[in-house]
Amino acid sequence: MSWIIVSVWPTTTEKEKLLKLYENWVRILRFNFSHRKHEDVEKILINIQAVENELAGDFCLLADLKWPWIRTGDLAEPVTYKYEETFKIVTKKSLVDSPKTMFCDYKDLIKDIEVNKRIVIDSWIFEVKVIEKKADYIVVKALNTATITSKRHMNLPWTSVKLPSLTDKDKEDLLFATKNHFDYVALSFVRCKEDIENLRKFLNENKVFNVKIIAKIENQDWINNISDIINVSDAVMIARWDLWAEIPIETIPDHQMRIIKKTKTKWKKVIVATQMLESMITNPIPTRAEISDIFYAVIQWADYLMLSWETSIWKHPIKCVKIMNKVIAEAQKYI
Repeated sequence: MSWIIVSVWPTTTEKEKLLKLYENWVRILRFNFSHRKHEDVEKILINIQAVENELAGDFCLLADLKWPWIRTGDLAEPVTYKYEETFKIVTKKSLVDSPKTMFCDYKDLIKDIEVNKRIVIDSWIFEVKVIEKKADYIVVKALNTATITSKRHMNLPWTSVKLPSLTDKDKEDLLFATKNHFDYVALSFVRCKEDIENLRKFLNENKVFNVKIIAKIENQDWINNISDIINVSDAVMIARWDLWAEIPIETIPDHQMRIIKKTKTKWKKVIVATQMLESMITNPIPTRAEISDIFYAVIQWADYLMLSWETSIWKHPIKCVKIMNKVIAEAQKYI
Protein backbone atom coordinates (compact mmCIF):
# COMPACT_ATOMS: atom_id res chain seq x y z
CA MET A 1 0.00 0.00 0.00
CA SER A 2 1.29 3.48 -0.92
CA TRP A 3 0.55 6.26 1.57
CA ILE A 4 0.36 10.02 1.10
CA ILE A 5 2.66 12.55 2.79
CA VAL A 6 1.16 16.03 2.94
CA SER A 7 3.14 19.26 3.28
CA VAL A 8 1.39 21.66 5.64
CA TRP A 9 1.30 25.45 5.95
CA PRO A 10 -0.64 27.62 5.58
CA THR A 11 -3.46 26.03 3.57
CA THR A 12 -3.75 22.89 5.67
CA THR A 13 -3.06 24.08 9.20
CA GLU A 14 -6.62 24.72 10.38
CA LYS A 15 -8.19 22.06 12.56
CA GLU A 16 -10.98 21.41 10.03
CA LYS A 17 -8.49 20.80 7.22
CA LEU A 18 -6.38 18.52 9.39
CA LEU A 19 -9.49 16.51 10.24
CA LYS A 20 -10.27 16.11 6.55
CA LEU A 21 -6.71 15.00 5.84
CA TYR A 22 -6.94 12.32 8.49
CA GLU A 23 -10.33 11.18 7.21
CA ASN A 24 -8.73 10.78 3.77
CA TRP A 25 -5.99 8.46 5.06
CA VAL A 26 -3.21 11.01 5.45
CA ARG A 27 -0.99 9.94 8.35
CA ILE A 28 2.28 11.82 7.74
CA LEU A 29 2.57 15.62 7.83
CA ARG A 30 5.68 17.30 6.45
CA PHE A 31 7.06 20.58 7.74
CA ASN A 32 9.48 22.33 5.41
CA PHE A 33 11.93 24.05 7.76
CA SER A 34 13.40 26.02 4.87
CA HIS A 35 10.51 28.44 5.25
CA ARG A 36 9.10 27.93 8.76
CA LYS A 37 9.79 29.71 12.05
CA HIS A 38 9.57 27.61 15.20
CA GLU A 39 6.79 29.74 16.68
CA ASP A 40 4.67 29.15 13.56
CA VAL A 41 5.21 25.40 13.78
CA GLU A 42 4.24 25.41 17.45
CA LYS A 43 0.86 26.94 16.58
CA ILE A 44 0.19 24.18 14.04
CA LEU A 45 1.22 21.50 16.51
CA ILE A 46 -1.53 22.69 18.86
CA ASN A 47 -4.13 22.06 16.12
CA ILE A 48 -2.60 18.68 15.31
CA GLN A 49 -2.79 17.65 18.97
CA ALA A 50 -6.43 18.70 19.11
CA VAL A 51 -7.26 16.58 16.05
CA GLU A 52 -5.39 13.58 17.46
CA ASN A 53 -7.29 13.87 20.73
CA GLU A 54 -10.62 14.15 18.96
CA LEU A 55 -10.01 11.16 16.67
CA ALA A 56 -7.99 9.07 19.12
CA GLY A 57 -5.45 8.68 16.31
CA ASP A 58 -1.96 9.93 15.53
CA PHE A 59 -0.18 11.80 12.79
CA CYS A 60 3.50 11.17 12.14
CA LEU A 61 5.54 14.37 11.82
CA LEU A 62 8.35 14.86 9.30
CA ALA A 63 10.92 17.65 9.63
CA ASP A 64 12.46 18.51 6.25
CA LEU A 65 15.76 20.32 6.80
CA LYS A 66 16.89 23.29 4.71
CA TRP A 67 20.55 22.55 3.77
CA PRO A 68 22.87 25.41 2.65
CA TRP A 69 21.38 26.57 -0.62
CA ILE A 70 23.50 28.25 -3.28
CA ARG A 71 22.00 31.60 -4.25
CA THR A 72 22.55 34.62 -6.46
CA GLY A 73 22.79 38.04 -4.82
CA ASP A 74 20.44 40.90 -4.04
CA LEU A 75 19.47 43.09 -6.98
CA ALA A 76 18.07 46.61 -7.03
CA GLU A 77 15.96 45.60 -10.03
CA PRO A 78 15.59 42.53 -12.28
CA VAL A 79 18.35 41.90 -14.83
CA THR A 80 17.66 40.46 -18.29
CA TYR A 81 20.33 38.32 -19.97
CA LYS A 82 20.10 37.65 -23.70
CA TYR A 83 20.76 34.35 -25.47
CA GLU A 84 24.52 33.82 -26.09
CA GLU A 85 25.42 36.91 -24.07
CA THR A 86 28.58 36.47 -21.97
CA PHE A 87 29.01 37.83 -18.45
CA LYS A 88 30.96 37.26 -15.23
CA ILE A 89 29.97 35.38 -12.08
CA VAL A 90 31.88 36.38 -8.94
CA THR A 91 31.92 35.13 -5.35
CA LYS A 92 32.89 38.42 -3.71
CA LYS A 93 30.38 41.25 -3.66
CA SER A 94 33.18 43.80 -4.00
CA LEU A 95 33.92 42.43 -7.49
CA VAL A 96 30.44 43.15 -8.86
CA ASP A 97 31.43 45.83 -11.38
CA SER A 98 28.34 46.05 -13.61
CA PRO A 99 24.59 45.28 -13.49
CA LYS A 100 25.23 42.15 -15.58
CA THR A 101 27.93 40.73 -13.25
CA MET A 102 26.25 38.02 -11.18
CA PHE A 103 27.12 37.30 -7.55
CA CYS A 104 27.10 33.71 -6.22
CA ASP A 105 27.23 33.07 -2.47
CA TYR A 106 29.11 29.76 -2.81
CA LYS A 107 32.69 30.82 -2.06
CA ASP A 108 34.29 27.74 -3.70
CA LEU A 109 32.42 28.10 -7.00
CA ILE A 110 35.48 29.17 -9.01
CA LYS A 111 37.61 26.40 -7.53
CA ASP A 112 35.04 23.64 -8.03
CA ILE A 113 33.46 24.44 -11.40
CA GLU A 114 35.13 23.40 -14.65
CA VAL A 115 35.08 24.93 -18.11
CA ASN A 116 32.20 23.57 -20.23
CA LYS A 117 30.15 22.72 -17.12
CA ARG A 118 26.70 24.25 -16.83
CA ILE A 119 24.98 26.22 -14.10
CA VAL A 120 21.21 26.14 -13.69
CA ILE A 121 19.64 29.26 -12.19
CA ASP A 122 16.15 29.64 -10.78
CA SER A 123 15.06 26.04 -11.48
CA TRP A 124 15.82 26.04 -15.22
CA ILE A 125 14.54 29.57 -15.87
CA PHE A 126 18.13 30.35 -16.86
CA GLU A 127 21.00 28.10 -17.92
CA VAL A 128 24.59 29.15 -18.57
CA LYS A 129 27.77 27.42 -19.71
CA VAL A 130 31.22 28.13 -18.23
CA ILE A 131 33.55 29.24 -21.01
CA GLU A 132 36.51 30.66 -19.04
CA LYS A 133 37.99 30.61 -15.52
CA LYS A 134 39.98 33.43 -13.97
CA ALA A 135 41.43 33.82 -10.50
CA ASP A 136 38.50 35.86 -9.17
CA TYR A 137 35.62 35.05 -11.51
CA ILE A 138 34.27 32.80 -14.21
CA VAL A 139 32.95 33.84 -17.60
CA VAL A 140 29.71 32.17 -18.70
CA LYS A 141 27.56 32.19 -21.82
CA ALA A 142 23.79 32.41 -21.62
CA LEU A 143 22.07 29.40 -23.20
CA ASN A 144 18.70 31.15 -23.23
CA THR A 145 17.18 34.57 -22.58
CA ALA A 146 15.94 35.11 -19.04
CA THR A 147 15.13 37.79 -16.49
CA ILE A 148 16.64 37.15 -13.05
CA THR A 149 15.57 38.68 -9.75
CA SER A 150 17.22 38.64 -6.30
CA LYS A 151 18.47 35.54 -4.49
CA ARG A 152 17.68 32.93 -7.13
CA HIS A 153 18.55 29.28 -6.46
CA MET A 154 21.64 27.99 -8.30
CA ASN A 155 22.38 24.35 -9.14
CA LEU A 156 25.74 23.02 -10.30
CA PRO A 157 24.96 19.85 -12.28
CA TRP A 158 27.77 17.27 -12.25
CA THR A 159 29.88 19.42 -9.96
CA SER A 160 30.63 18.18 -6.44
CA VAL A 161 30.28 20.97 -3.89
CA LYS A 162 31.98 21.25 -0.51
CA LEU A 163 29.09 22.51 1.58
CA PRO A 164 28.49 21.07 5.05
CA SER A 165 25.78 18.43 5.38
CA LEU A 166 24.39 20.13 8.51
CA THR A 167 24.22 23.89 9.06
CA ASP A 168 23.74 25.67 12.38
CA LYS A 169 20.14 26.32 11.37
CA ASP A 170 19.64 22.62 10.63
CA LYS A 171 20.91 21.74 14.11
CA GLU A 172 18.56 24.25 15.74
CA ASP A 173 15.65 22.86 13.70
CA LEU A 174 16.62 19.30 14.62
CA LEU A 175 16.62 20.03 18.34
CA PHE A 176 13.29 21.83 18.03
CA ALA A 177 11.75 18.95 16.07
CA THR A 178 12.94 16.26 18.46
CA LYS A 179 11.74 18.28 21.45
CA ASN A 180 8.30 18.35 19.81
CA HIS A 181 8.22 14.61 19.13
CA PHE A 182 8.77 14.57 15.37
CA ASP A 183 9.05 11.03 14.04
CA TYR A 184 11.15 11.58 10.90
CA VAL A 185 13.84 13.96 9.76
CA ALA A 186 14.75 14.40 6.08
CA LEU A 187 18.31 15.43 5.24
CA SER A 188 18.63 17.35 1.97
CA PHE A 189 21.22 16.82 -0.78
CA VAL A 190 22.70 13.65 0.69
CA ARG A 191 25.97 12.93 -1.13
CA CYS A 192 27.42 9.98 0.77
CA LYS A 193 26.84 7.77 3.81
CA GLU A 194 28.95 10.12 5.95
CA ASP A 195 26.26 12.80 5.63
CA ILE A 196 23.74 10.46 7.26
CA GLU A 197 26.25 9.26 9.83
CA ASN A 198 27.03 12.85 10.84
CA LEU A 199 23.34 13.52 11.34
CA ARG A 200 22.87 10.37 13.41
CA LYS A 201 25.94 11.26 15.48
CA PHE A 202 24.48 14.71 16.23
CA LEU A 203 21.19 13.13 17.30
CA ASN A 204 22.94 10.57 19.49
CA GLU A 205 25.07 13.26 21.15
CA ASN A 206 21.83 15.01 22.06
CA LYS A 207 20.34 11.74 23.38
CA VAL A 208 17.84 11.42 20.53
CA PHE A 209 17.54 7.78 19.48
CA ASN A 210 13.99 7.31 18.21
CA VAL A 211 13.91 9.57 15.13
CA LYS A 212 14.10 7.91 11.72
CA ILE A 213 16.34 9.49 9.08
CA ILE A 214 15.26 10.00 5.46
CA ALA A 215 17.99 10.57 2.85
CA LYS A 216 16.86 13.02 0.19
CA ILE A 217 18.29 12.17 -3.23
CA GLU A 218 18.47 15.43 -5.18
CA ASN A 219 21.92 15.86 -6.71
CA GLN A 220 24.37 13.84 -8.80
CA ASP A 221 26.71 12.61 -6.05
CA TRP A 222 24.39 9.81 -4.95
CA ILE A 223 24.91 7.88 -8.20
CA ASN A 224 28.14 6.24 -7.02
CA ASN A 225 27.07 6.07 -3.37
CA ILE A 226 23.42 5.01 -3.40
CA SER A 227 23.92 1.55 -1.85
CA ASP A 228 25.89 2.94 1.10
CA ILE A 229 23.36 5.76 1.56
CA ILE A 230 20.45 3.29 1.67
CA ASN A 231 22.31 1.06 4.13
CA VAL A 232 22.71 3.79 6.75
CA SER A 233 19.31 5.48 6.24
CA ASP A 234 15.86 4.47 7.44
CA ALA A 235 14.21 5.64 4.22
CA VAL A 236 15.04 7.35 0.92
CA MET A 237 13.24 10.25 -0.74
CA ILE A 238 13.54 10.78 -4.49
CA ALA A 239 13.29 14.58 -4.43
CA ARG A 240 12.68 15.27 -8.07
CA TRP A 241 12.47 19.08 -7.88
CA ASP A 242 16.20 19.66 -7.38
CA LEU A 243 17.18 16.38 -8.99
CA TRP A 244 15.95 17.57 -12.37
CA ALA A 245 18.30 20.57 -12.16
CA GLU A 246 21.26 18.35 -11.28
CA ILE A 247 21.05 15.53 -13.83
CA PRO A 248 19.67 15.25 -17.39
CA ILE A 249 15.90 15.43 -17.01
CA GLU A 250 15.28 12.59 -19.46
CA THR A 251 17.10 10.20 -17.11
CA ILE A 252 14.94 10.89 -14.05
CA PRO A 253 12.26 8.21 -14.72
CA ASP A 254 14.98 5.59 -15.10
CA HIS A 255 16.76 6.74 -11.93
CA GLN A 256 13.47 6.76 -10.02
CA MET A 257 12.78 3.17 -11.01
CA ARG A 258 16.31 2.04 -10.13
CA ILE A 259 16.35 3.80 -6.74
CA ILE A 260 12.98 2.33 -5.77
CA LYS A 261 14.08 -1.17 -6.75
CA LYS A 262 17.41 -0.89 -4.93
CA THR A 263 15.80 0.56 -1.81
CA LYS A 264 13.11 -2.10 -1.65
CA THR A 265 15.64 -4.92 -2.02
CA LYS A 266 17.26 -3.59 1.17
CA TRP A 267 13.88 -3.56 2.96
CA LYS A 268 13.89 0.21 3.37
CA LYS A 269 11.05 2.66 2.72
CA VAL A 270 11.07 4.93 -0.35
CA ILE A 271 9.27 8.20 -1.03
CA VAL A 272 8.58 9.75 -4.45
CA ALA A 273 8.26 13.53 -4.11
CA THR A 274 7.41 16.78 -5.89
CA GLN A 275 5.28 17.84 -8.83
CA MET A 276 2.94 14.88 -8.56
CA LEU A 277 -0.13 17.11 -8.89
CA GLU A 278 1.57 20.40 -9.74
CA SER A 279 -1.21 21.63 -12.02
CA MET A 280 -3.66 21.47 -9.11
CA ILE A 281 -1.83 24.32 -7.43
CA THR A 282 -4.32 26.43 -9.39
CA ASN A 283 -6.54 24.00 -11.34
CA PRO A 284 -9.36 21.87 -9.88
CA ILE A 285 -8.35 18.76 -11.87
CA PRO A 286 -4.95 17.20 -12.67
CA THR A 287 -3.37 16.50 -16.03
CA ARG A 288 -3.35 13.03 -17.56
CA ALA A 289 0.44 12.98 -17.21
CA GLU A 290 0.17 13.59 -13.46
CA ILE A 291 -2.27 10.72 -13.06
CA SER A 292 0.13 8.45 -14.93
CA ASP A 293 3.04 9.66 -12.77
CA ILE A 294 1.20 8.69 -9.58
CA PHE A 295 0.03 5.38 -11.04
CA TYR A 296 3.47 4.24 -12.12
CA ALA A 297 5.12 5.31 -8.86
CA VAL A 298 2.67 3.02 -7.06
CA ILE A 299 3.22 0.02 -9.32
CA GLN A 300 6.97 0.55 -8.94
CA TRP A 301 6.33 -0.10 -5.21
CA ALA A 302 6.89 3.39 -3.79
CA ASP A 303 5.83 3.33 -0.12
CA TYR A 304 4.91 7.00 0.03
CA LEU A 305 3.94 9.74 -2.44
CA MET A 306 4.54 13.29 -1.27
CA LEU A 307 2.53 16.41 -2.02
CA SER A 308 4.40 19.70 -1.62
CA TRP A 309 3.03 23.02 -2.84
CA GLU A 310 -0.21 21.29 -3.83
CA THR A 311 -1.27 21.05 -0.19
CA SER A 312 0.78 23.75 1.49
CA ILE A 313 0.02 27.08 -0.19
CA TRP A 314 -2.66 26.73 -2.84
CA LYS A 315 -6.30 26.16 -3.68
CA HIS A 316 -7.27 22.50 -3.61
CA PRO A 317 -5.38 20.59 -0.88
CA ILE A 318 -8.16 18.18 0.13
CA LYS A 319 -9.16 17.52 -3.46
CA CYS A 320 -5.52 16.70 -4.29
CA VAL A 321 -5.48 14.09 -1.55
CA LYS A 322 -8.79 12.58 -2.65
CA ILE A 323 -7.64 12.29 -6.28
CA MET A 324 -4.30 10.78 -5.27
CA ASN A 325 -6.10 8.22 -3.10
CA LYS A 326 -8.28 7.20 -6.05
CA VAL A 327 -5.27 6.71 -8.32
CA ILE A 328 -3.40 4.76 -5.63
CA ALA A 329 -6.41 2.47 -5.15
CA GLU A 330 -6.62 1.83 -8.89
CA ALA A 331 -2.89 1.16 -9.21
CA GLN A 332 -3.00 -1.29 -6.29
CA LYS A 333 -5.15 -3.61 -8.44
CA TYR A 334 -2.12 -4.24 -10.66
CA ILE A 335 0.30 -5.14 -7.85
